[in-house]
Amino acid sequence: MEHAEEKTFHLLEDVIFLKKTPLFSSMQTSELRALATIAEEHSFESGKEIVREDDVGDSLYIIKNGSVNILKKIDETNTVKLAELSQGDCFGEMALFDAEVRSASVYAKEPCVLLCIKSDDLNDLLLDYPTIAIEFIKIFVKRLRKANKTIEKLSSDNQE
Repeated sequence: MEHAEEKTFHLLEDVIFLKKTPLFSSMQTSELRALATIAEEHSFESGKEIVREDDVGDSLYIIKNGSVNILKKIDETNTVKLAELSQGDCFGEMALFDAEVRSASVYAKEPCVLLCIKSDDLNDLLLDYPTIAIEFIKIFVKRLRKANKTIEKLSSDNQE
């Protein structure tokens, strides 16, 4: 009985956490509960590789605690830091919708706890909760706009 109560408490904790994250804040409680049900919690020590560039991805990660660095290979010996993400941020969303390779590597900057949502589980969930897909589209658009601004800035810098 206690195990069931603990599981229910953990699920409720994840629903509350998801509701506080920008990505999921506008979702209904029933949608958040469904997401929390398929999310798996993973812990990583500082410096640990979470995803590797060029590996095929199938999961989205939401940072519950801690922070991560996203690094992109420039060549065999050099990398560039693309971003640092912290609590409430997510990464790996592209892997939810295609079976392509990861575009960058992600390392734990400090000890962190992540919620992992697998592509297959999410696809099944979207059949019952299609509005969840709209939230992912919002993330894609936001990140595309940011990338466009970066490209625009780099383009104007190169013309000077």
